[in-house]
Amino acid sequence: MASKENQWNKPSINKEDDDAFLYAMLLSTSHIFPMALNAAIELNVFDIIASRANGDGYMSPSEIASQLPTKNPDAPSLLDRMLRLLASHSLLTSSIRTCEDGRVERLYGLSPAAKFYVQNEDGGYLGSLKLINFPRKAAEVWFHLKDAILEEGNLFKNVYGISCFQHLGADPTLNTLFNKSMADLAGITMKKVLETYKGFEGVSLLVDVAGGTGATLNMIISKYPSIKGINFDLPHVIKQASSYPASDVQETSPPYRQWGMGVFRSWGISKDVFLVKYSRFGFVYVGLVRLFVLNVLASLVFFPEQSRYRAFGGDMYESVPKGDAIMIKIICHNWSDGHCIKLLKNCNKALQQNGKVIIIDYLMPEAVESSDAAKYVSTLDNNMLVNFGGKERTEKEFEALSKTYEFSAFHVICRVYNVLGVMELHK
Repeated sequence: MASKENQWNKPSINKEDDDAFLYAMLLSTSHIFPMALNAAIELNVFDIIASRANGDGYMSPSEIASQLPTKNPDAPSLLDRMLRLLASHSLLTSSIRTCEDGRVERLYGLSPAAKFYVQNEDGGYLGSLKLINFPRKAAEVWFHLKDAILEEGNLFKNVYGISCFQHLGADPTLNTLFNKSMADLAGITMKKVLETYKGFEGVSLLVDVAGGTGATLNMIISKYPSIKGINFDLPHVIKQASSYPASDVQETSPPYRQWGMGVFRSWGISKDVFLVKYSRFGFVYVGLVRLFVLNVLASLVFFPEQSRYRAFGGDMYESVPKGDAIMIKIICHNWSDGHCIKLLKNCNKALQQNGKVIIIDYLMPEAVESSDAAKYVSTLDNNMLVNFGGKERTEKEFEALSKTYEFSAFHVICRVYNVLGVMELHK
């Protein structure tokens, strides 16, 4: 008769069944890992390991705990349990050290992915993006996910009575965190875009619609000195754009419809000065003189010699500033098809002849895939469903949007990180 020991060590007859069960169990507890990651970010664990690690790049839980504001004697052992979970998901690396008293101690270091949770001056920090998903309202709305299927309308607004963007605008602290997370993300994605995409070459005036605090636009005009840039977003967002030393901020929409008249009125100059009256057939015409003078003076007013960056507040669904290129970066996925069509219509109107709209957004694969890229975009798609009422789109869906308002051509120029597509829509 086989011993009990041999019976316990005998491999399972149906390994496929075992693997399926364990995978299902892992999914049932998948909410725990994001909470542990959130706690590690709040405790600055990644920064501590990055700055305090020994020459081998590893730290023990005791060494990490010694840098925390705690007198809890159990902190090292509790921290070890959390770090072990992060390491099991390859976010941390781990090794074992035998102490002089015979104890075995685990050591932890940073994996390549963990470096994106280390704050540094060069940008590339994802910690703020993680934290923005954990305010109470953002977390609790997920408990109503089934209602998004059963009921019509925007889920966040159905639950709280206001849209997610209205909620962000009403909470200065949350608004600051959201804008920082978007700027931090831009620091990573735009670095790769600028290495790959060459479509900014030859652009004179670039408008970044919903450009946040201006991080993306500043990266572009820093690489391309010939470009002048307009950062256009909601007024409460533009208020934070003043953090850029070279910027010139205006909290209301620029007078791009009449290209400068609002400024001249403030000087006490009437628009009649620029009218050329012609009485034939009893009509009054606006002469070419006015248009020429306005364009020349407006370029001096809006872009002083010392600044190539301007920020204006306004509503992109009413109108957008004029330019020979208009960029919409990771914006379309926040909105429904109807909203996107209206935005593209306004962009088309604001474009100069032969201008282009540059869309940088996530691309959903046509068929279901299990790659990390596909999982990430699908996860974002559900986030848009819950919080904003938008969605991620396939390449064909973006092309369909471009055909709804008289764009002559649509092209996916390149892809970044296998998830972001850089697309051009030509007037």
